[in-house]
Amino acid sequence: MRKRRLIYGTGALISVISTIGIIVAINYLLFRTDIRFDVTQGKLHTVSSATIRALNSVQDEIIIIGFYKETGVDRSGFVDLAKEYTRRNDNIKIRLVNPDQEPAVAKKYGVKEYGSVVLAKDENVVKLRLTDPITGGILKNSEEEITNALLKLTRDSQKTLYILTGHGQRDMGNSVDAQGLGLLRKTILDEGYEVAEFMILRGDDLPIKDSILLVAAPTQAFSLSEIQYIKNYLNSGGRAIFMIEPRAGNEIASILAGYGFDISDDVVIDPSSKLEGGGDIAPIVSDYPYHEITEDFRFATIFPYSRSIDVSNGSYDTAVLANTGEYSWSETNFDLFDEGVAQKEATDRSGPLGVAAIGENGNNGRIAVFGSADFVSNVFLEFSGNRDFFLNTLNWISGDENLISIRPKKLNSGNLTITTKQVDIIFIIIVVVIPAVILFSGIAIWWKRRVL
Repeated sequence: MRKRRLIYGTGALISVISTIGIIVAINYLLFRTDIRFDVTQGKLHTVSSATIRALNSVQDEIIIIGFYKETGVDRSGFVDLAKEYTRRNDNIKIRLVNPDQEPAVAKKYGVKEYGSVVLAKDENVVKLRLTDPITGGILKNSEEEITNALLKLTRDSQKTLYILTGHGQRDMGNSVDAQGLGLLRKTILDEGYEVAEFMILRGDDLPIKDSILLVAAPTQAFSLSEIQYIKNYLNSGGRAIFMIEPRAGNEIASILAGYGFDISDDVVIDPSSKLEGGGDIAPIVSDYPYHEITEDFRFATIFPYSRSIDVSNGSYDTAVLANTGEYSWSETNFDLFDEGVAQKEATDRSGPLGVAAIGENGNNGRIAVFGSADFVSNVFLEFSGNRDFFLNTLNWISGDENLISIRPKKLNSGNLTITTKQVDIIFIIIVVVIPAVILFSGIAIWWKRRVL
């Protein structure tokens, strides 16, 4: 009898130890190998197939550096997402940096804000800001931002934005004054482009391949030789962005007329923008005709002190990208305007009026024209969708329209609908049958041992 109990007790002890050992081993393996199972219906914790394709093309080491405090939901969210990238490609590395403890690293990459993320490949760097200022977590489109940054770093060639100088253009080195474009320059650098100055009169040659010419609000007249130089560049398949403000840059407006852009000599007035926080000469724009650039773009933009732009197709296939509201009009009476008066007259064109347009031809040439330069100035760049609207246009002009768009994943709430009869069955099974089985099994085992 004692021997039999000893055998039973030893067997039970071995079973318990074995079970605990298996559980510990499984947890250890999962901890060491970082194996995860995403059982959510929408695969909320798994990167998209587009991201996996992008990761398959990464051949060189790219490090993703997150600049976060030691704790925070944005930090944990970033780590969870970034690990998804490292699991699928060993060339992707993660590093976490507390800017307070490692200021030299933050200074090296020009990081001044918590929540900044840097993707670096050799000397090439793309900066992102992934912290949602409202929720405190990471942005819903963080995967899209990181994957697009990877694609930019794995470009076959480096693209350069050449800023035309010599005609009183906006200062792209000024990040302090309201009208400066210094923040725009920084944004373009963060997008992965190189930025360089270019002056026609200096005799420099502007390369066609991997170049974008930016003409930002010139105020001084162009010579005939400069006009011809710009025409030759465009006719050779050059790509360019023009920001032409009212009452200036008429030589450029004349050039662009030959490519299907009719830039009016006016100022767009829109009294209704006051209700949205703008002003009479700062129309709020929310009407974006369909184009690759504006697809899924749902943000308002503001175009202060803007000309109106119409398009006509000729050698270039042109289209308007952004329209003002129906209450706007084209003001051409500059005498009254200079006195601070803007009144709609019978001869004034009524809105909607185009304030941004693009065009392309069969020679790889692409042109974007904006009727305002203030919309990307230091004071307005971060207004709602201004920054993204310009960068989307820049990426299209440069031929990077293949940058992916990943929709944020949604948590699907599942509802279980059951009948009253099914509720009764579940109640009987859980509350009556299962406890009864356990009870009678226990009684049966007790009775059997009692008679041994």
